[in-house]
Amino acid sequence: MKASSYSDKIDAFQNTVDNLEPDLPKYPGAAVIFDEMKLLLADLRPAHAAVESHRGNQRVAVQMRRELAVRGVQVHRRLSALVAAHIGFANPILATYGINPENNTNRKGRRSKKELAAKKAAAAAAAVAAAAPAGA
Repeated sequence: MKASSYSDKIDAFQNTVDNLEPDLPKYPGAAVIFDEMKLLLADLRPAHAAVESHRGNQRVAVQMRRELAVRGVQVHRRLSALVAAHIGFANPILATYGINPENNTNRKGRRSKKELAAKKAAAAAAAVAAAAPAGA
C-alpha cells in the first residue's frame, strides 16, 4: 500500500528502521544510509506534530477572523449610514471616507403588475409584428 499522508510515510519509515535494524550487518554499506534515515525520522516526527498543531490553531484563527469580518461589515454599514445621514447620501465627500455615495442611476424600482403586464403585451406584439411577412 502506498503511503498517502505524512503520518503514513513516517510510520512506513519507522517500520523499515525497526525491521531492518537487527539485520543491518548483513548489508554492507547500508549503515551510513540507515543512520541518515534514523536522523531524518527523528526530525520528521516533531515537524509533522508541529504542522498538525498549527492546523488545529489555524481553524480557530480562521473562524475568529470570519466572525470579526462579519461584525466589521455590520459596524461599517452602521457608521456609513450615520455619516451619510448627516452630510447627505449623495455627497461626494463620502468617497474620501471610503464610503460609496448613493447612486440611484442604475437602481430599478419595483414595477406594478399592470406595468409588467403592459411590458409583456408590448413585447408579444412586437414579436408578432416581426414574425409577420413584410408587405402582407
